Amino acid sequence: MIMKLLFELSKEHTDLPRDEIKSCLNSLKIKYNVVESNENIFIIKSDIKSNQIKELANRLSFTFFIDELLFFCSNSETEIKKNASQNEIKKEGSIAINYKNRSDDIKSQPILKSLGEIYTKNRTVDLKNPDVIVRVIITEKNVYVGLKIEQVDRTLFEKRKVQFRPFFSPISLHPKLARALVNLSSVKKGDILLDPFCGTGGILLEAGLIKAKIIGSDIEEKMIEGCKNTLDFYKIKNYRLYCSDIGDISNFIKSVDGVVTDLPYGKSTTTKGENIKNLYTRAFENIAKLLKKDCLAVIGLSDFKIIKYGERSLTLVKTYVFKVHKSMNRYFVVYKK
Repeated sequence: MIMKLLFELSKEHTDLPRDEIKSCLNSLKIKYNVVESNENIFIIKSDIKSNQIKELANRLSFTFFIDELLFFCSNSETEIKKNASQNEIKKEGSIAINYKNRSDDIKSQPILKSLGEIYTKNRTVDLKNPDVIVRVIITEKNVYVGLKIEQVDRTLFEKRKVQFRPFFSPISLHPKLARALVNLSSVKKGDILLDPFCGTGGILLEAGLIKAKIIGSDIEEKMIEGCKNTLDFYKIKNYRLYCSDIGDISNFIKSVDGVVTDLPYGKSTTTKGENIKNLYTRAFENIAKLLKKDCLAVIGLSDFKIIKYGERSLTLVKTYVFKVHKSMNRYFVVYKK
C-alpha cells in the first residue's frame, strides 16, 4: 500500500539524519519520492511494507519516530482544523496526542486544542496506553501531524557506550554516530563491511547488529583481543579479525562491500612511528584496492586537509562536519569507488 511516511529527525546535524534515512532506504531497495524535507522532518511517499518500516526503525540512529503522515499545513488554527477534518483517523480505539514544539515563538496549546476538537471527538483519551498515538511536530512555519508507527529506541545506543563494554578505550565513537556511519555506507544484511583500524570495535559492533558480515584489523594485538571480547559480549557471530598493518590486509581479504573506519589521530593512537600523512596515503590506497566498484567508504578524519588524500584513490561524495569543541572539528567523509 502506498503511504506517506514522516520521519522525526533528531536535529543533531543539518544533513546527516536525512542522509542516513536515504542510505537505509537505498540499502533496503525501497523506492520512494521525497514529499518534504528540512532539518526537522523528512517525508516520503512509498509503497512500503510494515516489516520494512520496522527494519528502518531498528537501523536508524538519528531519527526519533516514524509516523504515517496525516497532513501538514501552516500554523493557522483554521487550516489545522480544516486539514484534520479532511484527514480522518480510520483506526478505532482510544487516543493520545503527543507533540514536539521545535519553534521559538509558536504556542503549542492552541494547536493541540484544534486537533483535539477533531480527533478526540467520540473517542476515549488514554495517555498511558492508547490504541492510537497522534504525533504533532510544531515548527516556525508548519505543523506536521501523523500516526505513530515506530519509535527508534535510542536508549540502546547509550547502553552500548564504550564504558559499558568489556574493553575500554577513551578514543571511541558514540554508538549512535558509529551506527549512522555504518548506515551511510549503504551496506545491507549479509554484505561484507571492513574496519581496517577497528580499535575497540565500536563500528564493527554496530555493523554486526544490522547483520552485516564484519571484518576488522588493527596493528595492535591488544586492540584485536579487546575487539573480540566486545563482539563476543554482544553475541556477534559473523566476524573475522586480523592483527595486521593496513598494507597487509589484502593478504586476508579479496574485496568488501563497504568500509567504515575512524582513522588514527596520530597523537593518542599508535602509528608505530610512521608519519601520519604516509599512513593515511597508504590507508586510502588499500581501501580503494579492496572496495568493490560503486561501493562506499565512510572515513573519520581529524584534519580537513586529509580529505584530499582520499580523492587520489576514491571519488568524494560528501563531508559531514561535527564540532567536538570550540577549537576542533571532526570530519566524516563519504567516498565512492
